[in-house]
Amino acid sequence: MDTDRTLRVGVDIGGTFTDLVAIDTERNELLLAKSPSTPSDFSVGVIEVLNEVSDDFDRIQIFIHGTTAPLNAFLERKGARTALLTTKGFGDVYVIRRGNRVRMYDLQYCNPEPLVPRSLTYEIEERLDAKGNVLTPVDEGDLFQVLTDLREQEVESAAICFLNSYINPVHEQAVADFLRRNAPEIFVAPSYDICREWREFERTSTVVINAYIAPILKKYLDTLATSLKEKGFNRKIFLMQSNGGLISADEAQSKALLSLMSGPIGASVGAKVLSKRINQPNLICIDMGGTSFEVSLVINGKEAVVSETEIEGFPVLTPLVDIHSIGAGGGSIAWNDAGALHVGPQSAGAEPGPACYGMGGEEATVTDANVVLGRIDPDNFLGGNMQLNAGLSHSVVTELSKTFTLSVDKMAEGILAVVNSKMANAIRTMTISKGIDPRGFALVANGGAGPMHAVFIARELGIETIIVPEVAGAFSAWGMLRSDIRHDASKSFNDSFGDIRWEKVQDSFIGLERELENLMHDEGVERKQMRYYRYLDIRYVGQEYFVSVPMSQDMTPDAQYAEHFKQDFHELYQQTYGHSNPEERVELANIRVEARGEIAAQQERQPELVADLDRMQSSRIRPVYFDGEHLDTDFRHRTALNPKESLQGPVVIVEKSCTTVVPPGYIAQIDQFRNLLIEKQDGSQAR
Repeated sequence: MDTDRTLRVGVDIGGTFTDLVAIDTERNELLLAKSPSTPSDFSVGVIEVLNEVSDDFDRIQIFIHGTTAPLNAFLERKGARTALLTTKGFGDVYVIRRGNRVRMYDLQYCNPEPLVPRSLTYEIEERLDAKGNVLTPVDEGDLFQVLTDLREQEVESAAICFLNSYINPVHEQAVADFLRRNAPEIFVAPSYDICREWREFERTSTVVINAYIAPILKKYLDTLATSLKEKGFNRKIFLMQSNGGLISADEAQSKALLSLMSGPIGASVGAKVLSKRINQPNLICIDMGGTSFEVSLVINGKEAVVSETEIEGFPVLTPLVDIHSIGAGGGSIAWNDAGALHVGPQSAGAEPGPACYGMGGEEATVTDANVVLGRIDPDNFLGGNMQLNAGLSHSVVTELSKTFTLSVDKMAEGILAVVNSKMANAIRTMTISKGIDPRGFALVANGGAGPMHAVFIARELGIETIIVPEVAGAFSAWGMLRSDIRHDASKSFNDSFGDIRWEKVQDSFIGLERELENLMHDEGVERKQMRYYRYLDIRYVGQEYFVSVPMSQDMTPDAQYAEHFKQDFHELYQQTYGHSNPEERVELANIRVEARGEIAAQQERQPELVADLDRMQSSRIRPVYFDGEHLDTDFRHRTALNPKESLQGPVVIVEKSCTTVVPPGYIAQIDQFRNLLIEKQDGSQAR
């Protein structure tokens, strides 16, 4: 720890560990810290990792954070008690949902329970027409009765979603102002602040999720800000957004939905940076931590971003990086289901954690299985900063093996085979099911457990190259430091191309850009750092869904370029769906603006990692179990590897943030960017 450091810090809270990556801007050094997460108050774990790199928080220039607080509240149904205020006559939109069957042949399928019950849905006497003109104004007198009911029901948060408010927010603004004046204790979330697009159920679902999780995020951020201020940090906190950009904590408190997936997104941003650095345009990024496994893609050097998705059965209308997550991590619990072996989604988490942590865990986990097979060195875990109890791992895996009448080694190997298969299937969901061949990609392994399993996952999918980046165990925090501030805004049109008033479109683009400029200015972004990217959402007449067509910087939305936009749409439609119909009429559904404040860390040369070798034991040979036999395996420290040296498997490479397992039949080598490249040995039968 050095008080003279000037730092840019990225912190990612995982289910088991809290990771920190910092750049010393004066010395051009890279610092790494990792400590157990603290579920009872995650801010405690954040302060602990910050203390590892500096005891003077005033020297932190920028603090970027990825948190699972809003996602956990949503997944565990521990959000705020929320009410929904909507237009009279439309109170059933949210509970009825869509009429389509999500799983056509699943006769047992039921939609998830709504976050807001029908009893907490209030119909307000108001109405706008389809053009946004006022038909029935809001009667403030009626709102006092609603407010009385909200208090009697102990409502903590109110979502407001009126018919056609995406065109004209006047009524939502009036009701929001009323509630904020008369009930400041209730969090208020109007749909216009978070989603301005057509489709009532999807828009309602989006604003309800935002209202449901926002008070939880606000409470956490207030606690964190207080703790940081006590340590001398008085600058803005930035949060990772689901779209791959950053947002200030002040802004995020009212738009919590934008940070719903803030934890795992950093790794996707890091993979995009890595793609450009190593000139590898197509990457599959996997992030395996203690509780979950996430998959995202980089295609042609860009992360896949979608404007709409579904999370746990609820639609969300907001741009976000396309990411698939399953319950599979180092803490995932193995269990016997009437003779069938399952792994996860239950997790031992950070408390008590796997049995080998010695904190009270009594069930076999993936980490325990790796310890039993010898793939984790108990003395060198986390670079020697944490001692594992291998005897406890053997005990819990042995207990499970008795229910299957297997040896302890076979039981541990079976646990890993099951979890590896689950993770491979998650990658197939993101690739093969979408017509993408994973064999044309390199696999980027990160997270505390990812590099231990990466080769086995790649082998199952036929992927030939595995990349374990520097500080792979904290790669999500590393990616955060390469992120820019980002804000998105949209406006609906629903006009046929022949009827579009292009001057109105241009005025709308300018209005959205000014709005986003004000946001970035409040976050401290200088005008010279601001960049704007325009998109036209175009579809065939009669369709519900659209394709986002990017506009070149030299283009303006006018009749001169109308045919050009149509041609781009047909080409993108062909690429996306495999067919197009150039003779069919098209219409403009929405316009979008993506605004970026370019504040990401830019180094002329790659920062040098400050390695903590003092606590690591010297390299040694240990027996490791691979495919039915124990093989003498070399355990090497990554920071001491010679870049020109080829390591032939079996070999296990240890470092502070993670452990990498290279099985027989594979060769590993450090490249010029300090990535660990693992490839199948020519002519061998990899095991």
